[in-house]
Amino acid sequence: MNKRDLLLLLTVFAMPLVARGECDFDDFPTMDDMQLTTVAEAMQWNNMPMSVKGFRTDAALQTVLAFYQERWAGAEDITTFGAWQQVLHLNEDCMMMVQARTVGSQTTGRLMLVNPPADEQVRRVLGAGVPVPPDAVVVTDMQSQDAHRDGQLVMLLHPDSIAGAVSWYQTEMVRSGWQLSRRAFSQNNATLIYSKGLEQLSVVFLRTAADDQTQILLNRVDH
Repeated sequence: MNKRDLLLLLTVFAMPLVARGECDFDDFPTMDDMQLTTVAEAMQWNNMPMSVKGFRTDAALQTVLAFYQERWAGAEDITTFGAWQQVLHLNEDCMMMVQARTVGSQTTGRLMLVNPPADEQVRRVLGAGVPVPPDAVVVTDMQSQDAHRDGQLVMLLHPDSIAGAVSWYQTEMVRSGWQLSRRAFSQNNATLIYSKGLEQLSVVFLRTAADDQTQILLNRVDH
């Protein structure tokens, strides 16, 4: 899954999950002619287990949406997110969402499944594993594991300018033993990339609509 996909997922699932059961993809309804691919199997979004499958079908977009509206009738929420049409279903066990759009003559999209966190995940502090300034707020924390490497993507909101946020990281990363590999600066954003052993951490700073705040995106990868 690339960074753009992860950011989309972070935004889509910015809502609490209050269910206490557990689902898997055997519980997720699919159309007979859907071609499925695994996008992410072992992910944690804000300490909640999340799995994602991609799909492709020759059925029209409206046919796909109607299928899920019928299967989840009375317990679904229909929204639009950019180019995506979304159908959200929240039951007593888990949360399911379908994102779909038309690409050429086909309908493509994602099936997203979010389960409630285990007890030990509830106790985990969001943002643990990456450096977080004392005044920053953790908006989202996504962890992923696969056969070759672990990763973490954290989004913060910092009550300071880009210059102030960059200054904090430049000091903190040196203090923590990280080495600066690359850096880039422009008027509205900045990027710092660090390494330490087999770990790499990129820190992207984006100016928000309020000039006195900064959005910070941290992407940690263990090779």
